[in-house]
Amino acid sequence: MYRNLVAGPALALALGLTGCSIGISQDSSSPHSEFKNVAVTFKDAYDTAIRQSNACLRSTDNAYRVVTDLNESAQSGVVRVLAPYSDNEMARVDLKAASPKTTDVRIVMWGKGTWDAAAMQAMQNAIYYGLVSCSAYMPLDPRPKVKPSRDLPG
Repeated sequence: MYRNLVAGPALALALGLTGCSIGISQDSSSPHSEFKNVAVTFKDAYDTAIRQSNACLRSTDNAYRVVTDLNESAQSGVVRVLAPYSDNEMARVDLKAASPKTTDVRIVMWGKGTWDAAAMQAMQNAIYYGLVSCSAYMPLDPRPKVKPSRDLPG
């Protein structure tokens, strides 16, 4: 009888975990953004991605880890946010110097909770403007071509 009491919950937990995958998907369906030749030096972009990840992507209890990998000779680096108790990537920022004054950046987020499309936009703005913020306040670039539906003075 004791064996059945232990096996039941363990089986339910195992089945629940297999159906609930967390982290960036392997099939490229997670939200991502790429921008080339950003007018920011590689080192500044890399440092900003680390600061942004530590400030905004670790959750309120800081359970998520920020792991960095810098290759100074290749002027490239990766900043990853990993889930606790696993190496599932919740966020990933790949950076590579395009020139001494510009950087190519690719951002991928899980797409849920703290790591949604808004977090991706905030990361992009942080790198572009050099200011860490957990929300995106900058206007979209380019601005939408559709006029607002409300009447505005001309």
